[in-house]
Amino acid sequence: MTDGAVRLEISGPVARIVLDRPRKRNALSAHLVAELGDRLEDIAGSDARVVLLTAEGSVFCAGADTVEFSAASAEAVRGRWTRLGQRVFRSLAELPQTTVAVLAGGAYGGGLELAMHCDFRVASDTAVLALPEATLGTTPGWSGLSRIREIAGVAAARRLALVGQPVSAAEGHRLGIVDIVTADVQSAADDLVQDLLNTAPGAQSILKRVLACDASALIDSLAGGYLVASGETNSRRHS
Repeated sequence: MTDGAVRLEISGPVARIVLDRPRKRNALSAHLVAELGDRLEDIAGSDARVVLLTAEGSVFCAGADTVEFSAASAEAVRGRWTRLGQRVFRSLAELPQTTVAVLAGGAYGGGLELAMHCDFRVASDTAVLALPEATLGTTPGWSGLSRIREIAGVAAARRLALVGQPVSAAEGHRLGIVDIVTADVQSAADDLVQDLLNTAPGAQSILKRVLACDASALIDSLAGGYLVASGETNSRRHS
């Protein structure tokens, strides 16, 4: 187990990432995001098959650390800060393991963007979700809005981004950004993990790659795989 702003616990086939800044409502500081990136690297090289993304305290994640964010220059926000978040969140989305965000409390701004980079979202029926950036004069910066559009469609992205007001977990489920809403979020997450572990070990990572591919890339990948499997490839270089 690791200590710090982000804890990592691995038990057999299940890895658990824990955001551990409850006094700051698990706000995303540059240090926390960088540490999350390190933990994701640890997981990518592990034997874990399923990853749970959870948090200490009553709030899953309040979004960007407003103290750190407000003190940063516009150039720093557009540059280092934004690039760091995009890189780490992309690493989360591209993990070979199946990922589940466990939203026992609210997910706001960057916190919701973080959850959207997981494969599944299980939310407490008391959880609140929001992209409030429009009400603050800014925009989501960590590709979460694109993820919402890809997962739930333009209507859901428009509702969350342009209105900027919080929605309940039940409304999030109706919009398509939450997969399971329940009074017992940990039990529901555990049940989902068990269902995932009941699948063939290699299938999950392959299916994740298939789902992430566009049609042309998928066809190319399948064609290449067929040629390798059939022995019809030619290792000789043409002059």
